[in-house]
Amino acid sequence: MKADFDFIFPQTKMNSDSMDDIDKTLADLTDLLKRKQSLLHEREQELEKKSAALERDKSFLIDKSPCDVLHLNIGGTVIAVLRRTLTSVEDSMLASRFSGRWDDMLEKDRGGNFFIDQPIELFLPMCNYLRAKSCETPLGPPVKSPHLTCYDQRQDFYRMVEYFGMTLGVYPCTIELHRGETGTADISDYPDFTVTSREWSTFTLQTKGHDREIVSYEVVLGHVERMQIGWINEEKYIENLSNDPNNGVGEEANSIALDCCRGGLLNQGDFTKLGLSIGEGSVIRCEQKTRRWLVNGKLVISSNGSDNSVHFENELLPPVHGKVDKIIPSFSGKGSWKISQVVLSNP
Repeated sequence: MKADFDFIFPQTKMNSDSMDDIDKTLADLTDLLKRKQSLLHEREQELEKKSAALERDKSFLIDKSPCDVLHLNIGGTVIAVLRRTLTSVEDSMLASRFSGRWDDMLEKDRGGNFFIDQPIELFLPMCNYLRAKSCETPLGPPVKSPHLTCYDQRQDFYRMVEYFGMTLGVYPCTIELHRGETGTADISDYPDFTVTSREWSTFTLQTKGHDREIVSYEVVLGHVERMQIGWINEEKYIENLSNDPNNGVGEEANSIALDCCRGGLLNQGDFTKLGLSIGEGSVIRCEQKTRRWLVNGKLVISSNGSDNSVHFENELLPPVHGKVDKIIPSFSGKGSWKISQVVLSNP
């Protein structure tokens, strides 16, 4: 009997351990199942949120079409204009404001018209310019920028256009190939304002359809070779048989430039070494029509005699009296760069 008892007891003990293991396993599986169910619930909630957001976006696309006719109260005068007209200048504050996403938050008058707190005589010329641009064709006369005859009103117009982020949309500028082989450069005008040149070439930055001049501009360098950034006297800097096509901005008469790769000043053929380190990602700012150069925000060259920069004699400036020559931005190089800012005059 003892032998039988000894045989049975170990077996009973093993069964008890096995049951404990099974219970633990079941508990673990239950916890795992609960976690899985919780995770599944969270994913379902996230899916519902995304689905709701998608429905809102679909509603935006359907209800806020570029073809929407918007009624604007401009300083008390109500006009009707297409949404796509107001959003035609990409990245502008005006385009963002009337994109449709903020319609419920924009100021409205009692009649539900969008209210713009500007005089109609200022806003309407800008609006009419955008309307004219929307139907511009190669065979028709080019659209000219608004020009208000009254000086004070014109200054107010410049201010309003700048406030809405529309300056280069209403007073456009364009990058043009000046010296180089056609087809070797990809040029993108505003709002991208980029150049990718596969061969060393010279370009100019010109105004188009208006008489405002470029007084300052800014260039962000990509990967470049022999990059020269500056200004030319357009009336005198004319390509002829005596010009070396390998010359860039600053390397001949009537031109001046910062030589980024050699880190110095090129003033009508004369080079002054400055020991500047200017590489990819650097921001070059040319101010006051040939008077100042800044590299990454630091003033490095000036014709004003600043103690913190190299002083040079500036012979390109237009005369105070008599015929005024046109000084325009120009840059030479191979590689890629971007015009990040342009400042226009306020005549």
